[in-house]
Amino acid sequence: MTAARSFGIIRPRCKESMEKLIERGLLFDYYGGLLSEKNKRIYEAAAVDDMSLSEIAEEIGISRQAVSDTLNRTDSKLRRYEDELHLIERNRRIRDRLDKIRTILDAASDTEAGVYGEDSIGMVRGLVDSIEEEL
Repeated sequence: MTAARSFGIIRPRCKESMEKLIERGLLFDYYGGLLSEKNKRIYEAAAVDDMSLSEIAEEIGISRQAVSDTLNRTDSKLRRYEDELHLIERNRRIRDRLDKIRTILDAASDTEAGVYGEDSIGMVRGLVDSIEEEL
């Protein structure tokens, strides 16, 4: 483990790596529970811990090629889950809508608090917050 990793700092090797790391992290968060323990361990090492193929291979006791093959198969499997279930996409759409509601509420409370009433605005904010917590 590098010094950067030991302090929780992730330094992907390039922009593409950062995008892939973020995508893998999201896929793992949503669908990682569907993986076998071995695949979960390997994928988590790559997606969450940003370990290299060599580091993962050494830690688990398999070849770099086996790690690479497992990651590629698991990437494909997790993308298929998202293609079928759309959980990440759905979550993004809901969050976007919640952000729009908050923007509208902010504008309404700033300009027309007397018309809408602070209690109503507060209740809607509470509902938005509770929906967001469930996501």
